[in-house]
Amino acid sequence: MFRTAACAAVLTAAVILLTGCFPDSKPPTATTTAVDASTALLEYAPSDPSTGEGHLLHLYLPSRRAGERLPLIVWTGGNGWLRDDGGEAGRYAAQLFGPAGYAVAGVNLRSSAQATFPAQLTDIQAAIRYLRVNAGTYALDPDRFGVAGDSSGGWAALMAALTEPEGGDAASPRENPVSAAAAFYPPTDFATMDSDLPANCVGPPKTDISACQADATSAVSRLLGCPLPSCAAALVRAASPVTFIDRQDPPILLLHGQQDDTVGWQQSQRVFDAARAAGARAQLILLPHGEHGPPEDFLYSGATTLGATSTATSGGAAAAPAPITLGPDVLVDFFNQAMR
Repeated sequence: MFRTAACAAVLTAAVILLTGCFPDSKPPTATTTAVDASTALLEYAPSDPSTGEGHLLHLYLPSRRAGERLPLIVWTGGNGWLRDDGGEAGRYAAQLFGPAGYAVAGVNLRSSAQATFPAQLTDIQAAIRYLRVNAGTYALDPDRFGVAGDSSGGWAALMAALTEPEGGDAASPRENPVSAAAAFYPPTDFATMDSDLPANCVGPPKTDISACQADATSAVSRLLGCPLPSCAAALVRAASPVTFIDRQDPPILLLHGQQDDTVGWQQSQRVFDAARAAGARAQLILLPHGEHGPPEDFLYSGATTLGATSTATSGGAAAAPAPITLGPDVLVDFFNQAMR
């Protein structure tokens, strides 16, 4: 968990033009633009740019008993930071978590074309803050917020779980913004992304995104606003979730396919190893046949999940990898245990 002092030191060095680490702590009043019995499209921040949708979230509320407060999963879908529609993945998450009694917020984040880092971190933090402040309005339990996502959405989930969005005394312990985080095949250490890919990322470029993040047109270079090799080291560290692992972090679940040729599985291994070194709680599930998503394949497809193993760490000790049978209950049970 990185505190206010660390935020100032790292982000100030990385991004000279920033006027502060995070936006004003008071969220705007919600505007409901579409609503039915169980869903609402809400503005969690002012629109920026005015034509974008990176300030919106889709809130899915299951039926509940009178007076009940619902646990919440904040979900952002992966899109290489190239679009501002990550909240649409919340529909799938609601189908998974709704029957278990969870509310789901599918959160849009600004694209890298609309704003560079740390705008996407600021956005997910603002969405979580908005939902916490308005928890009473939507019958949410502010003490049971989890965050999850895949690929760039998994990056956002980890960044939200490992960083603190509000100011305060850096020397004083403070509550984590969320109680648990799950990330499917997330980029976690931008400095090593290319070296973690097969043959050190040699190969033809991919559609819309270069095969190598060192390329000036790559997803990471676009996010940071500079070709990755020429970016300031402080900026690369500030945008990498692995930088901020410490003992006070909430439990983390990582799922990664070992055939992933977009984000090497070692990216999740690096977070797990850092959590073990710090004495934090983490679980790493590796799928020998898994590729770069989609996340539902990691929970439902027998071919993709064949041979999956799981290992966990807590207090600096790690269990040996063991076979695991994957299914939707793995994800739901993780949050049930972490947020009870």
